[in-house]
Amino acid sequence: MVTNKSYQASNSEIDSIRQRPASHKSSVPSDSIPSIAYTDEITLKRHLNLWSGVCFIVGITIGSGIFVSPKGVLKYTESVGLCLTIWVVSGLVALLGALCFAEIGTVIPRSGAELAYMKEGIGSVHERTGDILAYLFNWTNTLILKPASAAVLTMTFAEYFLSGIMDSCGPPDELVKITSIFTLRIVSAANRLNIMFVICKVVTILTVIVVGIVRIAQGHTEYLQNGFDGTTIKPLSIALAFYAGLWAYDGWNCLNSITEELKNPQRNLWLSIVLALPSVIILYLLTNISYFTVMNKAVLLSSNAVAVTWGEFVLGRIAGHALPILISISALGSANGSLFSSARYCMVGAQYGYLPEIFSYIQKTRLTPLPSIVLQGVISIIFCIPSNIDGLIDIFSFSAWIFYGLTFVATLCCKFTMKKAKRVISVPIPLIILIILISIYLVIAPVIVNPCMEFLIASFLILFGMVFYYPFVYYRVELECIKKMTKFFEDFFDMKIAIITMSLNSSRTDIDSIHRRQSNSSIIQKRHLTNEIFNKQDSLNDVLSTDDIALKRHLGLFSGVCFIVGMIIGSGIFVSPKGVLRGTQSIGLCLIIWIASGLVSLLGALCYAEIGAVIPRNGAEIAYMKEGIGSIHERIGEILAYLFNWTSTLILKPASIAVLTLTFSQYFLSGIFIDCDPPEELVKITAVFAILTTIVTVIIVGIVRMAQGYTQNLQNGFEGTTTKPLSVALAFYSGLWAYDGWNGLNSITEELKNPERNLWLSIVLALPSIIILYLLTNISYFTVMSKVELLSSNAVAVTWGEVAIGPVVRALPILISISALGSGNGALFSSARYCMVGAQYGYLPEIFACIHKQRLTPVPGIVLEGLIAIALCMPSNIEGLIDFFSFAAWIFYGVTFLATLFCKFTMKKAKRVINVPIPLIIIIILIAIYLVFAPVIADPNIGFLIASLIILFGLIFYYPFVYRKIEVNIIKRINQFLITFFQLQIAQVNL
Repeated sequence: MVTNKSYQASNSEIDSIRQRPASHKSSVPSDSIPSIAYTDEITLKRHLNLWSGVCFIVGITIGSGIFVSPKGVLKYTESVGLCLTIWVVSGLVALLGALCFAEIGTVIPRSGAELAYMKEGIGSVHERTGDILAYLFNWTNTLILKPASAAVLTMTFAEYFLSGIMDSCGPPDELVKITSIFTLRIVSAANRLNIMFVICKVVTILTVIVVGIVRIAQGHTEYLQNGFDGTTIKPLSIALAFYAGLWAYDGWNCLNSITEELKNPQRNLWLSIVLALPSVIILYLLTNISYFTVMNKAVLLSSNAVAVTWGEFVLGRIAGHALPILISISALGSANGSLFSSARYCMVGAQYGYLPEIFSYIQKTRLTPLPSIVLQGVISIIFCIPSNIDGLIDIFSFSAWIFYGLTFVATLCCKFTMKKAKRVISVPIPLIILIILISIYLVIAPVIVNPCMEFLIASFLILFGMVFYYPFVYYRVELECIKKMTKFFEDFFDMKIAIITMSLNSSRTDIDSIHRRQSNSSIIQKRHLTNEIFNKQDSLNDVLSTDDIALKRHLGLFSGVCFIVGMIIGSGIFVSPKGVLRGTQSIGLCLIIWIASGLVSLLGALCYAEIGAVIPRNGAEIAYMKEGIGSIHERIGEILAYLFNWTSTLILKPASIAVLTLTFSQYFLSGIFIDCDPPEELVKITAVFAILTTIVTVIIVGIVRMAQGYTQNLQNGFEGTTTKPLSVALAFYSGLWAYDGWNGLNSITEELKNPERNLWLSIVLALPSIIILYLLTNISYFTVMSKVELLSSNAVAVTWGEVAIGPVVRALPILISISALGSGNGALFSSARYCMVGAQYGYLPEIFACIHKQRLTPVPGIVLEGLIAIALCMPSNIEGLIDFFSFAAWIFYGVTFLATLFCKFTMKKAKRVINVPIPLIIIIILIAIYLVFAPVIADPNIGFLIASLIILFGLIFYYPFVYRKIEVNIIKRINQFLITFFQLQIAQVNL
């Protein structure tokens, strides 16, 4: 049994848990929650320290994005200068968002991040709104966000890995799909693998950076000169560039999703963000610069595997083909982290009543949310079937930023409704408003600029979640078949409901909402607190049942930093350069976009760090919207949290995983097929490995080439800069995609040791480093390739490698595919947590709140997200996936930033170890608004419409299943069967 509780629950959280189970004995925890537990209760272990948190963020962020996104960023920026700018801005957006998440995460220290933040944050303003938003997020996150993310990562792994071993022809599409699906099955040992993945990723990226520096020193700067030449003049299309860029940074909020497993979350949450995100921003910028020391715009845009193309230039055809293997490992690492966190979302969602009870279960001995892991894995596998990475990224980004924005709104709400909450970090309100506006832009702009089926699908899936909300969540209708299935799986897999291990400053609202939600559910009898809990002064351990379980707090600061870096640095830095350049049309603006993307990610991460410290729950956005926005209007907070859960499940996570797996496949196979592109079918099958050696190689070559005088592409860097401001948003989509993962640590806050410290520290350590790496990588690209060469490249890194490293280029696609695999691993890791949190909130069936009794992993969430990700892999349109993902993601990122802002006022007394200035929060809210609307205006396409419809479709289920809480007997039976069969148990909330 694990009863590791590191911080004090605030009044609102304890009140909420108090109201849930009326059947338990309890007493008041006057000062500490460490002693609140029945002796037979099981919790998630707080096994993540600061280092683990940093590694978690880095590991999830640095996946396939830095290898996949460059092309997308360049495509929409149309200049190297704006391209690099988008990369930096994307990083800053990710950082700001992460800081907002860190703040609300410390105020609402629940795993599930956005789910808890929307429910408690927005719910603090209007309870029903917070509940609906939390439910929609849980729905979206379970069906879209986490599975899509995992699918992208595993497909990236497959593509890159196979390209690294097939010489004369491309890998068949079917082989890529099979490999992607197989990869999704193996990305489960998230935390143990993640640190290894992070080390490999950093080494890979540093290689790219060093090469870029060398090439600049050699004078290879011709592609960086006049960097803004050809810059797009379409402002809205820049949002699509941001989709590509922010996808590379995706994972910035990952640590928030496992807050309950983080040691000392008040410290480690924000510290992980502060340490991880700046590092990632630096890495990404340098990586992109390295790309441009080798490839021009045309070469990069024409490349199907940017890093492989880079590697062929720099390392030669033989050595360069090792790069796809490394990149595929990088993507695998991100997929590992993504699955890790996604399962927590499912568990928290089930704890809130948004998912069936089974998903709140964790395995008794391993203390992992097994049902959630299975669920997210299955959905991710489904997303892999189409194998359209671009489409998956679009679905993910569109859906994600809807709920990111809502989470920022929740953060804003908590500023006012939780004024007394302890804040170890406090993001300034203007910054929260800024990132909310950024989120709005990122949602609307891509739909206007490039309307496509992906946006329609995402919107439809999100709204479809409302069909289940009112009967099963609101009216709490229970199905006997689900109960029986839950019981069966609980017994069969030796699982038990995980308890919520509360923070010493946890919001009372959170616990209150959990109790209210489950007052008529079978979970009630298994909850650990009752109406009597506050009538005595006993410690919490005295009232918790010994047979209840929760996720372990096993992540420290190092793990948090590694998680963030691992989540961010995946395929994005290798995929996004082309998209950023295409959107900016100039090298100068391209590089600015890279920096801007990093700064946006950093700002967002800081916002997440603040709200994550206030609401330290797994599931990140779910909790932030529900609790943050809910602190102002409970129903709005609930609806937003629900919509995010819906969107995350159907779009965000599966699309993200699908992009990473597709990237892995493409790069890995390009390392195998020397004389021709890998077949699309094979790209769809192979899975994601993630190693940072790839990026390191690119950067080193870039430095060498600059030293040799190859700076012609860097001269006149802003020549050709786009004159379309809106199209820059599309470049940001590509750039921010590469930074995606900046919020990954928020999704596992409940598994982070000392989240108050390690959350924000992980962000601060990880993101600036990634920004530097990305910038240097892009500079390295431009020391080798011109704009034309980069834009014409199907694999930017491979094209770069052919010029820069000559015969060694064969290794490059392998490295990139490994990188994507690592990110896919992280994406699936976090996506399962989203499902779990959504189920805990009642937004998903109960089964997704369950974790495996022994492994303590959210297996149902992993399976669900994996299946959806596999389905998203089928189209194999990476750029479309990035836009699809970014559009959806920034809607909810913006809402989360708004939640962070709300928490400034509603949770003033909450302890904040980090306090993001309100002006910065307002700025990132504005950025989120821009990133939502600008791409839609600049390049309207069906993807934005589909994403919007998926999101809104979630509302169909909200009223009957969430609001009215209607329960279907067959669902109960299925839950009982699965719980027994897979030895699951409902995971308790680990605050």
